[in-house]
Amino acid sequence: MTIITSPKNVIAIETEMDFDHTLESLRAELSRCEFRILSEVDFSRELDSHIGLSASHYAILIVWHAFSAYQALLSDLNGGLMVPFNVAVYQKDGVTTVSVLLQPSLTPEASLGIRALGHDLNRRLRDVFLRLGTHEQQGSPGRASHASSARR
Repeated sequence: MTIITSPKNVIAIETEMDFDHTLESLRAELSRCEFRILSEVDFSRELDSHIGLSASHYAILIVWHAFSAYQALLSDLNGGLMVPFNVAVYQKDGVTTVSVLLQPSLTPEASLGIRALGHDLNRRLRDVFLRLGTHEQQGSPGRASHASSARR
């Protein structure tokens, strides 16, 4: 499995695992990597009721990493803007996608502590995505897994 980070700092993985199994596996891997899910929104209902877009499976997980939040706030009170963040899980044409916007803390204006924290959070998120790919390889629904991102 390959994970590609797009120029827009989105990292995504596509899998043939069904939506529910992907969501269950994602919850487990986030927990294993010490991320906490603050909320889970069934966004498919929102899309349908507010804009008329039919999406049978679309969830947003609002996630944070407690120790990283602690470090961010000690470094700079604006560091709280880095947490929480959203992880999207959706299914289209039999393919389930999990995507997240990587932490945009690498601007020259950010303090060294915030930039280091952004790198650490991005590394942790990549680890979650890599571990998520192993669920498919361990005989879970679906066969192949490959990365997806916005193309240049």
